[in-house]
Amino acid sequence: MKRFKVKEDIRLKDFVALQLGISKSRAKELIDSKTVFVNNKRVWISSHLLKSGDIVELSVLEKNEKCNIEKNILYEDNFILAVNKPPFLESESKKGSVEDILRSYKKDKKIRAVHRLDRETSGVLLFAKNNAVFEKFKKLWQEKKIKKQYLAISHTEANFRKKVVNIPVDRKYAKSFIYTIKISSGFSLFKVEIPTGRKHQIRIHLSKIRHPVVGDKLYGLKNITDPVLKNVKRQMLHSYQISFYHPFLKKKITIKAQLFRDFENFGKIIRLL
Repeated sequence: MKRFKVKEDIRLKDFVALQLGISKSRAKELIDSKTVFVNNKRVWISSHLLKSGDIVELSVLEKNEKCNIEKNILYEDNFILAVNKPPFLESESKKGSVEDILRSYKKDKKIRAVHRLDRETSGVLLFAKNNAVFEKFKKLWQEKKIKKQYLAISHTEANFRKKVVNIPVDRKYAKSFIYTIKISSGFSLFKVEIPTGRKHQIRIHLSKIRHPVVGDKLYGLKNITDPVLKNVKRQMLHSYQISFYHPFLKKKITIKAQLFRDFENFGKIIRLL
């Protein structure tokens, strides 16, 4: 992180562009990534007015981690395939999403994402090869017959081995099973199983029990002073494993995804991995 002291009132976008020698549109892109800090608080409004004496911390804009689709394919049969989704890529629909990349690589526009992961969340992402398979697996998902396990690095050391959280998300029933794997240096490594799959469920539930996910810009810590934490570019949440009874092959399938380098490196720094 680079640290700058503001000498006169100026808009954040203009200040970032001036200090880094980049265009205002590129400065806005950096601010939109929510990795800019003003007086130890994240600020993502490009028109934010800086005052003389404010301290701005920012990093050089990094490109999204490329998706080497061939390398990232975890499993494939005649009906489905699974990819280890890198962080900072959308799951589906948009150009440049994992779904879009996969369709281009396979030269098959019928491929559809069965579910989705948040843009910053990495890990197992499942795809159907045609609409009939998609509908079958979507039904499995709705019937809660697909077991999902995530790994999360969260703030504060947990004092429990297992906790069941039943807190509605968007007024809908949501349940999470949270298991403490290890604690160290004021952080916890959790395994989380979610029989329900509400939007942002894990992030919301962990925040509600006072263990917000490290790097979570929406439900996480607002004031951050530790330079190590400021260098965390995304939420430390990884879809580690899914398992299910394959409706076409008539056998149980388990798919695991290894951690990406940023997650692994941060875990090693705080002695959780």
